[in-house]
Amino acid sequence: MVNTEEQRLDIIKYCNLLLNGYLSHFEQTDDRAQGRMITQLEWLKERAENHDLPLPVAKEKLASLLYIYTTGEIYALYDNEQPILEQYNKGTIEKIMQRIISLTYEGSLLTKKEYFPYIVRLIDALILLIEKSSYELENYREGFFKELERLKKLIIEEKIEPPVGACMPDYPNYVEVEYLIRLYPEGKKLFSIVDNLIFNGRRPDTWLTPKDADRESQKLLDEMMQQ
Repeated sequence: MVNTEEQRLDIIKYCNLLLNGYLSHFEQTDDRAQGRMITQLEWLKERAENHDLPLPVAKEKLASLLYIYTTGEIYALYDNEQPILEQYNKGTIEKIMQRIISLTYEGSLLTKKEYFPYIVRLIDALILLIEKSSYELENYREGFFKELERLKKLIIEEKIEPPVGACMPDYPNYVEVEYLIRLYPEGKKLFSIVDNLIFNGRRPDTWLTPKDADRESQKLLDEMMQQ
């Protein structure tokens, strides 16, 4: 886990997106989820602005964020408030909360568009690893390859925005292979990196800059080609 200026600025950015967007329609009170979320985000934002937010943040200090995200209470509205939610994209609100959790609770670096070329490179490395291996992936192998190629296309065309965990049902072979490939140490390592980048929206701690990502991803691809 790392503690960077990038993460500090991202925390401020994503807190502001909720505070100045969806949550701007609610009062900061303790008797509603929206009010408690405002208090939580204001605290995170203030600490980040003051350079006083070591990462990862202790779980007990993120109680409101984690609970409200898990239960979905942020969308609990009175009838007269329904038009508020209609102004916003629920999926976007979910992603913002996921990113704040990744930054604070996980202490992670986020997947961003400037890192997309290196995700494509790692997908190629994963395909190459499986093609050269004797991994037993049952009847999911070819379907898995097709889904990886589909993900590559979406990433290249920038039609995907990690984290895309909600899209998992669209990749049934990927889901099945996830459990099988983790039986193989090398496959588990590479699959986990790709999985985190795309579906969890988190990049490796060593990918501090695109230059680092270029070097690290090329190293992994070279290792697969030399096998």
